[in-house]
Amino acid sequence: MRLHRFYVQERVGEKTKLTISSADLVNQIRRVFRLKKGDRVVIFDGSGSDYECTIDNDIERSRMIPINLIDISVVEQRPSVFMPTREVILCASIVKKDNFELIVEKATELGVTKIIPIISERSEKKSLNEARLMKISIEASEQSGRGNIPVILPIMSLEDVVKEMRSNKIPSLIFHTQGEILPSGITANKEPVAVFIGPEGGWAEGEILMFHAQEGKIVCLGKQVLRAETAVIAALSRVLL
Repeated sequence: MRLHRFYVQERVGEKTKLTISSADLVNQIRRVFRLKKGDRVVIFDGSGSDYECTIDNDIERSRMIPINLIDISVVEQRPSVFMPTREVILCASIVKKDNFELIVEKATELGVTKIIPIISERSEKKSLNEARLMKISIEASEQSGRGNIPVILPIMSLEDVVKEMRSNKIPSLIFHTQGEILPSGITANKEPVAVFIGPEGGWAEGEILMFHAQEGKIVCLGKQVLRAETAVIAALSRVLL
């Protein structure tokens, strides 16, 4: 039977015993999954290792009794199922809430290193719940077997992100319906890359001129017009898989 897998912020390293104090995680283990003393779980700390552990204390008592800590013992350490091997920075224009949450979830599963929400000229939404996005990213890492958590940066302007990528000498792929077909050579190498996905209305003409001026490569996935969240999944699949 597959064991439940949880992310912990504390570095495990060579420790043989740990105490889980996160209220959310304690609630998941005790009330959501109804685990008990002697049950096994897998934890990971973002370092690339999974740790199979047993629950040591009696947490299955009356669920009316407050239990704020769960003691666990490490039984086995092993490599996580999946660790990203290429630095891919997703620069995604903010779209409506549910769609951007889907973008974060799928980008995490596929293996992006960083996610930068950007405001572009045609962005209809200007804000995000960053705590909610981090929670979604953690859950996606737990589910997918990923050994670390992507960094989610604060919202930035498109111009600032484009300039930052160029100053750091990170090649940029800008996905646009009028771009050239994505060359296979770009996806085959393992060099760092920034992937830009526009908002529902697409990139504005001035933004395309800016991409050209900053030496970004404008590409497309085909003739069809994709929704932003679909474009993210399709583009990242080409770059990462």
